[in-house]
Amino acid sequence: EVWLHNTWCQSSDQAKTGLLATLIVRHPDNGKFYVNFDPKIFELIREAKCLERMGFSIPESARIALMQEDKLKTFHRKLEWALKEYDRIKSQVL
Repeated sequence: EVWLHNTWCQSSDQAKTGLLATLIVRHPDNGKFYVNFDPKIFELIREAKCLERMGFSIPESARIALMQEDKLKTFHRKLEWALKEYDRIKSQVL
């Protein structure tokens, strides 16, 4: 159990690199815009919640992501909505 916790702590630092990615990308084949949000970030938050409830310590980077969970989910949802609206409006104009 301790070994798994230590391994998770080390891998949690790698998951936060997903926050450095470009958030909106254009698909090379169809030209459509997509939200490029790494799902590992939400996975990290879920796992951090569980481990914290079980009494394990979590690394500072995971704690920061956990504290910003609502903000990250809101940003993701709003970006998805904005791109859907963009596609909708673009289809009406063209």
